[in-house]
Amino acid sequence: MFKKSDFGIVFNTLFSFAFAAALTLYVKFASGSLTFGSFCMGLVPAYAINFTLGSYIPLVKMGNTFAGLFLKNEKHPLFYFLRMLAIVVVMTAAMSFLCMFYEMGFQAALIFAFLSSFPTTLVFAYVVACIIFPFLLKGTLALCSKEG
Repeated sequence: MFKKSDFGIVFNTLFSFAFAAALTLYVKFASGSLTFGSFCMGLVPAYAINFTLGSYIPLVKMGNTFAGLFLKNEKHPLFYFLRMLAIVVVMTAAMSFLCMFYEMGFQAALIFAFLSSFPTTLVFAYVVACIIFPFLLKGTLALCSKEG
């Protein structure tokens, strides 16, 4: 379907959508405002923000650098979890803050709302990312099998 050279953009598209959908579901459910309409209205900006961040921030390089501070063996399972932690912290912090800003606007309560919700959102996002990453990687490899 896609060329091997398109791997990065295809993976970013799939990961951004899955990550944005999971976090939107979680945030809307936790706030007690989960409806189909609120989910759809939250998913669109969350996906756009997530995709943009994933396109312009060198997340894999940053994650590898962070994990490399603790482990030199990239094949070690702990390296994977440390790399994912660095990526998820950056993505969740930026996405959560920007989505809150989009919904609330500029208010003093924005900082407090972000700081109070961030720890639980981060834990949820980390678990989701660690679970979906291998499946999305295999799916992307299957989609990006065309030579040239």
